[in-house]
Amino acid sequence: MRSKGVFHGLGLLRDQSSDWRNNFEAVWAREANSGRSKLQIAQAVDCADWLPHDLLIKLDRCLMAHGVEGRTPLLDKKVADVAMLLPDDLKVRGRIGKYLLRKWLEQKLPEARPFDKKKGFTVPVAEWMGRRGGKLGKLVAAQESIKDVCDPVGVEKLFASLEGSAVKRNGQAAWVLLFYALWHRRHIEGIAPAGDVFECLGG
Repeated sequence: MRSKGVFHGLGLLRDQSSDWRNNFEAVWAREANSGRSKLQIAQAVDCADWLPHDLLIKLDRCLMAHGVEGRTPLLDKKVADVAMLLPDDLKVRGRIGKYLLRKWLEQKLPEARPFDKKKGFTVPVAEWMGRRGGKLGKLVAAQESIKDVCDPVGVEKLFASLEGSAVKRNGQAAWVLLFYALWHRRHIEGIAPAGDVFECLGG
């Protein structure tokens, strides 16, 4: 079962419907009836949803913000066509993804250590917000943009839960709400940011 989103089951959103997922679910259902393996179905759905609506948008915005041209060679049609036709065990083996690519890199550039555990650039947002979660939660919950879509009491409780042994998902949900509130003030309300995050939300 695929994730239903960072807010699923938290009881924060005023609109608990899943209408926004209809297109996604339609793609999933269509691909599931195509005779493909589970991995092939997941790849097809990612190509129809996650890739164009998340990863490529982020890449394009980051590049254009700095006037840089970017290329995605692994998305070249010929490369993608070959990759899609590979047997599943050459794509994922055990819990190791991109298996064939890693194996090739291991032979050509072993110092890259392609089979090492993936190291991301994750920011410890839950820990950072947790130090002042109560105060930050009150400011976020007080924003009209947040009140429109969320239960303010639930938002405060979410941020308060970060002060201690917060679960990772709570930190992700709080991070999304925080940046939605900041984005809304800047780009919808037209309020230029001034000061730190507390001053921006409290001003």
